[in-house]
Amino acid sequence: MGLSVGIVGLPNAGKSTLFNALLSRQMAKVESFPFTTIEPNVGIVPVPDERLEKLAKLINPQITTPAAVEFIDIAGLIKDAHKGEGLGNQFLGKIREVAAVVHLVRVFSNPNVSHYYETIDPPRDIEIVNIELQLGDIQKPAIYVLNIDEKDIGVSSKKWVEKWELDRVGITEVISICAKVEMELAELSPEERKEYLKEIGVEESGLDKLIKKAYQLLNLITFYTIKGGKEVRAWSLSRGENVLAAAAEVHTDMAKGFIKAEVVEFEDLVKYGGWKKAAEAGKVRLEGKDYVVKDNDIIEFRFAV
Repeated sequence: MGLSVGIVGLPNAGKSTLFNALLSRQMAKVESFPFTTIEPNVGIVPVPDERLEKLAKLINPQITTPAAVEFIDIAGLIKDAHKGEGLGNQFLGKIREVAAVVHLVRVFSNPNVSHYYETIDPPRDIEIVNIELQLGDIQKPAIYVLNIDEKDIGVSSKKWVEKWELDRVGITEVISICAKVEMELAELSPEERKEYLKEIGVEESGLDKLIKKAYQLLNLITFYTIKGGKEVRAWSLSRGENVLAAAAEVHTDMAKGFIKAEVVEFEDLVKYGGWKKAAEAGKVRLEGKDYVVKDNDIIEFRFAV
């Protein structure tokens, strides 16, 4: 993939819990004391995609494969990490390897989980981590995620920004998430998860919002292949890349022997009920190697080996 997102923040902000929820399984140790995560954990997380779901219902393939984002769980940073405090140099080195960061900030209150700086103060915590990143010469794009209490699920992100006056540290947009609940939700079936969210009056899980936002932050688009109806697959591609780069994502032979690409837009395929009918309506077009792939393109590659 070549592009990854690192989860950063102070110790005991809930990074490993969030990471486990993202993977829907226990891969990182979760404890109530700092520096549990020494070696960073890496996981590939599928991207929620309503278009892929619609394609699967339309085509009824044997296999449906989503696009994915690579997340890395990095241990907690503390003040003076850039000087080596708290194994800081090792952790900062790992952060330099990622393309973007999820900056997890503790808002939840739990007397059984100590706060490294004793009190809940999101602006202070954000500033501490940001200063360490700046002093470590790290200047990647970031998503700010507030790890909230279960009772506060449903409170708008805007209200959290206002409550903590996060504009003081230059933040106007956040995602709020209860990592503990999200980890519990991850163990449910998709149907059970939807029912639970409906019961608490939430349209979309915090995790889904986070994964989608991370995907956007990496400046990725999604194109699709349908392989004669046997597999429907979503592929990641950097925005602005041409169809030759897309072919290489699918298989190097497709790029080497590329002749042409047959392209139809997602909306047209759905509207006309399949590839054949979309082609009969003149919605399938031939594109050369310089064609810049769009976010909703469905592509079939013509190539010779």
